[in-house]
Parts: sequence; C-alpha cells; structure tokens
Amino acid sequence: MSLVGSRLGRYQILEMLGQGGMSVVYRGIDTTLHREVAVKVLHAHLAHREDSRLRLEREARAVARLKHPNILEVYDCANQRAPDAFLVTELIHGKTLREAMADTPLDPPEVAAMVIHQIAGALAHAHRAGVIHRDLKPDNVMLRNDGVLKLMDFGIARLIDPDQRMTATGTLVGSPAHMAPEIIEGSEAGPAADVFSLGTIFYLFVTKQLPFSAENATATLKKIVDGTFTDPQELSPALSDSLASIMRKALARDPLDRYSDGAAIYEALDTHLASIGLEMPAQEVVSYFRDPLTYRSQLTKQLVATYLARARALRVERRSAAAIGELNVVLAHDSDNPEAARLLSQMQLSLRRRAGIRSALRVGLVGGSVGMAAVALAMTLRFAARVRTEATQNAPIHPVLSKSLQAPSAITAPTNVPSPPAKFHDLTAALRRSAASQQDAKSEAILVPVDVLIRPFGKLIVDERAVSADALALHRVKLTPGTHRFKVACDGCDPLAPPVVREISKGDSVALVAPLKESWVSFRGFESGTKVTLNGSTLTGLQVAGAPVALR
Repeated sequence: MSLVGSRLGRYQILEMLGQGGMSVVYRGIDTTLHREVAVKVLHAHLAHREDSRLRLEREARAVARLKHPNILEVYDCANQRAPDAFLVTELIHGKTLREAMADTPLDPPEVAAMVIHQIAGALAHAHRAGVIHRDLKPDNVMLRNDGVLKLMDFGIARLIDPDQRMTATGTLVGSPAHMAPEIIEGSEAGPAADVFSLGTIFYLFVTKQLPFSAENATATLKKIVDGTFTDPQELSPALSDSLASIMRKALARDPLDRYSDGAAIYEALDTHLASIGLEMPAQEVVSYFRDPLTYRSQLTKQLVATYLARARALRVERRSAAAIGELNVVLAHDSDNPEAARLLSQMQLSLRRRAGIRSALRVGLVGGSVGMAAVALAMTLRFAARVRTEATQNAPIHPVLSKSLQAPSAITAPTNVPSPPAKFHDLTAALRRSAASQQDAKSEAILVPVDVLIRPFGKLIVDERAVSADALALHRVKLTPGTHRFKVACDGCDPLAPPVVREISKGDSVALVAPLKESWVSFRGFESGTKVTLNGSTLTGLQVAGAPVALR
C-alpha cells in the first residue's frame, strides 16, 4: 500500500522513489525544518515485530553517529508508538552506482579503483565505529549529481537475525552475488565480509561481469562458497598486476586471507593510486563523472606514460616479470606502442631462460604484426610469471601441453598468432604452475627468522597479511630479506595508523608499539577539592563532587 500523500509524524510523504526487498523509499518534507528528506519505510514482515523495531532504532542510533562525506546521513527514525517503522535520511539527487555504471562504464580500471577507494574510506569510518554494512552492492551507493559518492543502507541488513535470513518463500534475504561466504554459511559477519562484497563490486566494475554468477541464486551461492571465479586479468588486460592483486585478496574465500577491514583495503588502494600519480582520488572521481570521455582520454595517456616509466625502472632493477606486467597495461591501451615493443624484444632472451618457456614464446610470437606479437608476448609471460588465485591455479592442463612440459621439443610452432587471447589459457595455466613452484622453492630457501616485539601486545600484520589471529607480545616469523611493512591490530588500535617499514636481513628483530586510539576516561565520586594527576601532571576541572568528567 502506497503512503504517498500521508504523514509519518512530522514528515509529509510526496512520492515513491523506489523499493527493494526490505523497504520502500519515499521523497518527503520535514514539516518542522522545511527540508527535503528520504523516508525509508520497512515492509510489514519486518515492521510488525517488536524486536525488529527495536533493532531498527538501535541501528539508526549507531549509523547516526557516522559522519563521513561518503556516507548517507541519518536524521531520524520512528519511535515505538508509531504505526510504521521508518528511517529518515538526507535526500540524494542523483542515481545509484549501478545506474551510473550502465550509462558510463568505469574505464580504465584505475577509475574503478578510485571509486572503490572512496567506498572503502566510508567503510573504514564505519568499521572503526563498530558498524558493519552487510548488504554492500552497487544499488546501495548513490552518485550525487555533483559527482560525490554516498554509501547508504547501513545496518538495514542487520535487522534480520541469522536464523531468519530465509523468507517464507525460501529466498535468502540480501544480495546473493555480493554475499560473503561466511554469511551464506550462517557465520557471524565481521568487517571482512564487507571487504568481500566490495571486492565483488570492484570485479564487476573492471570486468563488466560478476565474479560469481550462475543461472539461479542457489548455483551462485555455491560458486561463492567454492571460491571459484575467472581471473580478472583474463577479462581485462588493462588491469595492472597491483590492482589485480588487491582484487584477488578482497575476494579470498577465507576471511583471514582478506583485508581485515575497510581501512586495510583503503590503504592498499591509496598506496597504489598515489604511486601512479592519482594522489587525490576524490577529486579525480568528481572530474571523471563531470566529463567521462575527456577525462578517460587524458587519463589513458597519463597511464601509458606512467606504466612505461615504471617498466623501465623495473627492468633496470632486473625485475623482468614485474616489468612485463607494467608493459602489459601499456599495450592494452596502445597495442602498437613502439617503446613497449622494443623493451619486450630486449628482454625476450633473458625471460625465456629464467621462466623456462622458450616453446611458449615461439607459440606467442610466430606471425602477426610487431604490435600483436608484443601483446601475445606480454600476455603469455604475465600469466606464466604470476601466482594466481586458487581457482585459476587448478585450471585443467591440456594433454598436449602436459607432455610438452616434459619434452619442450615436442611442440611445433603454429603458423599464426592465436586469437582471441583465451587461446593462451591452457598453455599459461601449465607454465604458471611450473614457474610458481620454482619461485616458491627459491623463496623458501632464503627465508630468515625475525622476532617481532609488540608493546604491550597485538596481532601482527606483515605486508597486509595477518600473521597470527592471537594478540601476543612476541611474534616469531620467517620473512624474505628485503623491505616489509608491519602493522599491529588490536581491539583498541587505530586501523588507519600508517605501517612501520623495515629492511629485514638475517637474524633481525623488529620492535613495534601498538597504535592505540584516543580514549575517554571518566572520574566519578570525587569530593570538592580532589585533585587527580596523570603522568605527573595535575588535571583541572575535576573539583565538582560526584560529577563524571571526561578526559581525552
């Protein structure tokens, strides 16, 4: 039943804006403050129960504490005596991110990364306040007409108890394609569940398809639980190795293998974007949506120059596999780039020796133009050198290729360059396993023990990967020599604290101090004239008997 024309307390309902599985959204007027608002009214099957209404009120209070430029502001909610259960929020003039993406694809991938960066910042703020979204999807992000993103519907999904996520018709409440596996399995969803959902959105924006999709919801959920999806770089050659790594980690099957919360993935994206000259993503996103075609053209030129420069530097450092990854991005944007083709030609001999893929290079380079040969070489080497997700690592090996790995001379070079790129899949899957196993054996041989001391104690995160689930004062780990980034996680730690960067060599130890958040201390029951000292300093303003005084 429509509420258009009626009143909900002080709010006059003007028109219906849309509806979903949990609520109907109306445009209304706050008759007291004379401003436009959005009124979200829960469906009857949620609103008729007292416990649901109590949770709505509790969640409204929690979300109302969130103050972030990318989070929809909550103004009010219905009291217990109101006949309808509703939330009142700011009204956004714009469209959902799903609608925006249909009109304006987020290309190149760095644009999608900047959009995800903004959403991750909003999640970081919410997670720090103890609020988890639980139903993150493109429909729950609004793009305001001025280009600002607004994350909405915080807390609505929490109104459903874990044992009541199935409706009377057997439908799972939520968005199956974006749902974390732990939610599907009935486990408690933490911040990492939001990270998984964000990863599915990132994948969708870059590849134009969902990572987990099937003919029905049940099959989709099974794919998520199994953790199987097509590697994003097979679908989007312009996706850089760094961004692909961030995406894969966000989509990890095990929550412990993902970024721990919104702050962790925000930092990873922020670091990469800054490294390619996109140091102010929020402003870049606004500029993109103001004039997508012009912005896309200018950014593409910038990316070609940037990744080409990075490839040159990596080649000087003798990091050929990484250089190939950067050149692959260049060639995806400019397949006939002469410098990229020249660099690939110069590295060809050494790469064939190191990766053991002389036959693969012959398959990729026979025939075709110089530009097409460069693309084929880049794609072959990229997949051979990179360690992929578990799903792609388990890809079947073609019988002929299985034999060829034992006897390379058995392969006869074809007369044409394979096309489309999918022709490389079987070959590169086999080569990837071979290269990865060799790299793992080499890495294992040079691991050195490192003692990490944390004061007072905490969980250890090294290079964005959780080392232990326990908060300890001493962590003993094995790391490769070189530069590593250390972070401490604990219940009272600031998740946005910057990592500690250390150069590790044999027999090192690292001392870390847990980056504790600011705390409030309340004093009660003091008689007039009582003085309190903190670290040797006398505190003032505590002389009122019996009154709690907060100290930051």
